[in-house]
Amino acid sequence: MRISILVLLAVVGATPGLAQTPIVDESEPNDNVRTADSVALGDQARGVVNPAGDVDTWFVDLPAGQFLSVDVDAAQVGSPLDATLELIAPDGTTSLAFNDDFDGFDSRISYRVPQSGRYYVAIRAFGATGGPGLTYVINFDKVTCPVVGTEQEPNDTPGTAAPVAIGDSGSGEICPHDDNPAGDVDYWAITARAGTTIELDVDAAALGLFVDPVIALYASDGTTQLAFNDDEDGADSRLQYSIVTTGTYYATVADAAGSGNPFPYTLHVRSITPGPGDPITVRAQGLGRPWGLAVGNTGDLFVSDLTGNRVVRVSGQGVVTTFATGIPTPQGLAFDAFGNLLVASTDGAVYRVTPQGQVTRFITAGIPLWIAVAPDGRIWLTDLSDRSLRRYSSTGQFEARFDAISVGGSGPGPLAIAPSGEPHFSQGTEIWKLANGELRRVLRGAFIIWAFAFDVAGNIYAPAPAAGRIQLFDATGAIVADTFAIGPDAPQAVAFGRDATGATVARLFATDPRVGRVFEVNPAGVAHPGQPVGYVAPRFPLDVAAASLLGGGGLSAADLQYLDALGNHNGRYDVGDLQAYLRTVGGLPGARSNR
Repeated sequence: MRISILVLLAVVGATPGLAQTPIVDESEPNDNVRTADSVALGDQARGVVNPAGDVDTWFVDLPAGQFLSVDVDAAQVGSPLDATLELIAPDGTTSLAFNDDFDGFDSRISYRVPQSGRYYVAIRAFGATGGPGLTYVINFDKVTCPVVGTEQEPNDTPGTAAPVAIGDSGSGEICPHDDNPAGDVDYWAITARAGTTIELDVDAAALGLFVDPVIALYASDGTTQLAFNDDEDGADSRLQYSIVTTGTYYATVADAAGSGNPFPYTLHVRSITPGPGDPITVRAQGLGRPWGLAVGNTGDLFVSDLTGNRVVRVSGQGVVTTFATGIPTPQGLAFDAFGNLLVASTDGAVYRVTPQGQVTRFITAGIPLWIAVAPDGRIWLTDLSDRSLRRYSSTGQFEARFDAISVGGSGPGPLAIAPSGEPHFSQGTEIWKLANGELRRVLRGAFIIWAFAFDVAGNIYAPAPAAGRIQLFDATGAIVADTFAIGPDAPQAVAFGRDATGATVARLFATDPRVGRVFEVNPAGVAHPGQPVGYVAPRFPLDVAAASLLGGGGLSAADLQYLDALGNHNGRYDVGDLQAYLRTVGGLPGARSNR
């Protein structure tokens, strides 16, 4: 917070010949709006929060549209007071704004009043403390927007953006304007060549202010958002993006909190080395909040969309169609052993969607978050209600529960099956696996890890939404590429693609819910095909399948369960199940199951 020389002179004693800031001392009692002390714009209120629990109240008469600044100086001038401020509407009860600790322990409120009237300001000590030494001054004035640093106001649109070159820094101040009541947005114009990966890094909280800046990058049209970040560096923000087309791009800096309090900042624009997964290619957009991701056996992408409580299908040509609706808060997706899509929903169920898009409630659980199907057809589920990992048969019968509270963090969360067949899940910044009935930590990352995927070599592709990147770990949990891809905005779930035969290929897709799109990383950076996901249907010799009807061996319990699920679901393997299996492998084309 900057204190003008006139304010300091008013506190320590005026100098002849200089204009003085009018000072108004409090008069107790002034603990509520009925006994509030009066001030005017340009005045400085002075008082002490004493005894403990004391509240000092001031009122100021304002015209409609006035942009009021209420600025405390206490800690700045040596007082031990940790002040809080509250702005109260003319009705004397409605709280319009509150602030604690804007500039160190001092507080400030900037607020444009909607109508003419008498407004009240209450100052307290944090924690309801008090004492004779907790002195303060409050500066009542108009919010002004001075020219700060290298920005050139007005720069609130792409057409008025201030230029900044890659390798340079721009500085300015977020300060709301009369024509933008929602808050100031500063635009910066950046010229970048194709193949360049840029980093935008904003410093504001790093300057010692309790503020929360956000940063975004827009395409050359000035409206298409390419990337966004909030809180990458504490409260400050940073993002990276790989430029595909040479042109002018626009970076914006704004206030996430929307408090209206002006604050200075510095924007650094750098060129950095891209990851092997850059540049990314958008495959579908305008999806609302795409979350979970699964790939069908013909290569189509299936995406859970939180905005529409639906699942959408994205074709290889990028055509988006609605596949299923009416699934509340759809999360993780996986295909079961019979070609149905399973959808975990935090409303307490896993839903099953047939290839025709028919939705039925399949498994009832506490708060299902993520789901995966193992090569043996069993279904694995993470349940947030009791923080457990659960296993079900291929037909949805509960089999086992594994308590995961001990892993800590916020898990168990997103889930995937490794090449070993062992389920792995994230608990936030760590990935754990279930091996021989025991939970073991595989890796610890620097960022929150969401829905990851394995390739056939056991490498882990892990999206870090808050960091705006995808990381790559090897099978031992060692980092291979801290920045595998930095083009994404906030990658949420990743999955390997399939070709028309259903074979997993070396193409990696991901959802990006912040900007409502699905993208593909650079295929040249993907070294191995993806681990085959889900059930691998057995191919028994027909004589073994037939002999098992007569009590012969050769089929496991899981095989028999699979055959029964293909057929008549009566809990045993019989002739109807054999007929269904023959039909699936091309034998007895006229045979029909008893299902």
